[in-house]
Amino acid sequence: MGVLFLLAAISPVVLMAADYKSVTIQHSAKAGTVEMNIFNLLADRLIEAGLKDVKLTPEGTPASDQADHLLICLGMPQNHTEISACFKKQHVPPLTDLEPGAEGFLLKKEEKQNLLIAAGIDQRGCLYAVGEILRQAVIRNGKMHFPDHLEICTAPAFEVRGTQVGQSDVSINIAKVRPWTDKDVQRAAMDYALAGANTFQVSKGLTTTFLKSYGLMSQKDFGPNTAGGKVPKEWEGKESIGREGYICPSVPAARHYMIDQCEKEFSGPESYDFVKFFGGDGGGCECDRCKPYGFTFIMLCEDLAAVIHKYHPETRIYFTNQKFDNADDLAILAYLQEKPRTWLWAWGYGPGSDANSWQPGHRQTHRMDLFHYPGFGPYNMYPKELLHQLPPQQKLVYYNEITHWKYAQHALVQMWPRADRDGNLPPHWCNDILQRRPDQYLTQVFNRRSWFTSPRNYYRIFNDLLPYGVGDITHSDGYHDHFQQWMWQRLLWAPRTPLDDIIHEYCTTIFGPEAASLMAKALLLAEESIIEKPGTPLPEKTCVKECYDLVKQAGKLIPENVMKIDWLWCMYMQKATLDRYTQLSVTRQMELQKRIEKDIADAIRDKTTLKAIDEALTRFDLQETVEMKSLYQEAKVAGEQSNANFGVRNDGFFTLQHDFIGLGWTKRQLERARAAKGKERDELLRMIVDYENPGEGGFYDNLGTANIAPHVVFGYPYDHGQPYVTGMLDEGNRLSQRAMHYTQNEKQGVTLHYDNLDQHAAYKLRVTLVRPWYQDRYAPMMNQKSESIYANDIPIAKNVELPFKMSDFFTFDIPAGSTATGELTIRFEKASDVAVGDRVSVEQWRNAGGWGTLVSEVWLIRKK
Repeated sequence: MGVLFLLAAISPVVLMAADYKSVTIQHSAKAGTVEMNIFNLLADRLIEAGLKDVKLTPEGTPASDQADHLLICLGMPQNHTEISACFKKQHVPPLTDLEPGAEGFLLKKEEKQNLLIAAGIDQRGCLYAVGEILRQAVIRNGKMHFPDHLEICTAPAFEVRGTQVGQSDVSINIAKVRPWTDKDVQRAAMDYALAGANTFQVSKGLTTTFLKSYGLMSQKDFGPNTAGGKVPKEWEGKESIGREGYICPSVPAARHYMIDQCEKEFSGPESYDFVKFFGGDGGGCECDRCKPYGFTFIMLCEDLAAVIHKYHPETRIYFTNQKFDNADDLAILAYLQEKPRTWLWAWGYGPGSDANSWQPGHRQTHRMDLFHYPGFGPYNMYPKELLHQLPPQQKLVYYNEITHWKYAQHALVQMWPRADRDGNLPPHWCNDILQRRPDQYLTQVFNRRSWFTSPRNYYRIFNDLLPYGVGDITHSDGYHDHFQQWMWQRLLWAPRTPLDDIIHEYCTTIFGPEAASLMAKALLLAEESIIEKPGTPLPEKTCVKECYDLVKQAGKLIPENVMKIDWLWCMYMQKATLDRYTQLSVTRQMELQKRIEKDIADAIRDKTTLKAIDEALTRFDLQETVEMKSLYQEAKVAGEQSNANFGVRNDGFFTLQHDFIGLGWTKRQLERARAAKGKERDELLRMIVDYENPGEGGFYDNLGTANIAPHVVFGYPYDHGQPYVTGMLDEGNRLSQRAMHYTQNEKQGVTLHYDNLDQHAAYKLRVTLVRPWYQDRYAPMMNQKSESIYANDIPIAKNVELPFKMSDFFTFDIPAGSTATGELTIRFEKASDVAVGDRVSVEQWRNAGGWGTLVSEVWLIRKK
């Protein structure tokens, strides 16, 4: 169902003998405002789920003695006389920080007894007891099913358990959802709180006042070098990709400005439990005065902390070292090790922090010394080292990015990682992470902020990372990461819970016990669907249709009254439906491509090419099938409901139409062939029929990520510097034309080497070239447009301009004698004015995706 924690059950309904028509929640007369808010939350959720008779009364009020009435005594034992008496009567030991533990609770219901004791060790313990009650209860037809015998004594495993809550700009601008009200934001946050969260970043709707009203903790972010707007030019920092609005902390006036901003931000009465000084995506200031930036940054943080602690001495402060380099880390560690730094609570590990990761947003240098032995893999090497180096008074806390399904800290990797500033790439035993790519067709439909589910991947990440920290306040960029965020809170509570149990609890909690097993299978299939599987293109993935069928079948098992207020099942239904729609769309395009290839092949044989070209050019207007129309309508209805009920919808519904395979290239090739004659026409048509074939004695290399390029000896797949966005390249390019190898500011360009060539034969070189469009904020620093090509050391093409967005072919003869030894080296060379200038500007160019040489495909063809 779509209302979290309304209908929840761990055990199947058939095992729950107790049916209750009415519930009384009995609270202590000493209960404060926070406790009363928590008690009312339980009452509201039970009523919302369909239980009509729910009362909230102080202890001492006579309760019904009806067999179908449940009395819930909820509160802290020291304040609740009835709970205290039950503890004494049943010889229940007092709740302590060891048993069950901080923030813990006890739920106890005896068989055949219509009394449930829900005792929290503190206010938050009461809140989490409510979450467990709602997970245990199942409400159907106005009755609540509850286990006859229940005894749960539990507490969270981690001290800090939090996240961010809000809508993404993709939801607002692309998915066209209604803006969330404060009530919506609070609802989403309280769903996570009932799962175990205790900390939230303050935002619209999530004020410190609201959070404290439920005993929850708050976090405020502050960017020490983030001015947030225009600053005097002499103050501007050298941000890593050239963005404005960042100051240079080495400029005294700019530094004082940020201290003044901090004073304005924190001098008021509003107090936060945590303040995070974030390094940010930019990683600070690149200028020479700031080096090592880590030391400049931490010294500024110390002064900012003094400002905050002047007004709020209990606030715990931590920082994140996002995109800092090795020298920065070492400088901060030296500072911390010099003497106790009591102002600092923790070192924060966020996106771009990991010195052993080449995931997008990676650092410019890496800790290669930590790679000597794999251990449990690359994820936990750096946190383990940090914990070893940190003084005992500082903790390690995480700010994990679990919100994007591609191009992110722990997400699927769109392109193979580029070499860092020192020329380093990760060792081969990191490949299980780096070769996990998004499906190349689904990635064209779904934004990185689209709804997704990735249980296996993030379960592994949690277990690799969290043993070294005190908890996590995750980065969330919307509501599309719902499962990951919920799973994170449950694992922060009980990290050894098996993945299958986590998924089952999630599905039972949200969709009800009847639909849970189907949805649990669907979630795993949804993750399988979004991952590229070599040798199994999207049309051949059976998991896509299986997932769609399971979610649709599960929807029929969710009660009608529940479905009316649902949004979460609707979101899973939309994703499954749009995945299936895309699968069918790609299938139709592939079928058309194959038909054209066959018809053209037959026409070449029969010498009827002109007629075949004309017929082929009439077939490109593909229409939706009946099934596709039905799927589209299903997604539309589900999206309208999820938007109406909770302001969420899958943005992919509005971005379904794409040239997934490069039919635009095929059409252009046909048009070129129609205008050509004789051998030229046949040669153009043969490329359609047998695209990759270099002919007898020739070689073909596809230089994109994870493609077969055996002759490449230098260069690496192009990662665009930033997330791949629509418009960077024309969709009319074939997939092999859209991906390429490149080099940056290295002296040597992309290089291929051939041996065992025919020493007596002549050869020609054909290459596919294309250059991308850059977003406005990057374009001014991108002057590269051309490159030169050498055969051995002989130039065969000087300053060839790469076509803009839509690829094309270039063919060059290999000079006579170049292959006389049976070997040949093809080398690309960057233009002389590319990647030159001061160190900072070159770094910014490089970090933003600057290329020196760039090539998509290479054919070495032996002439006949």
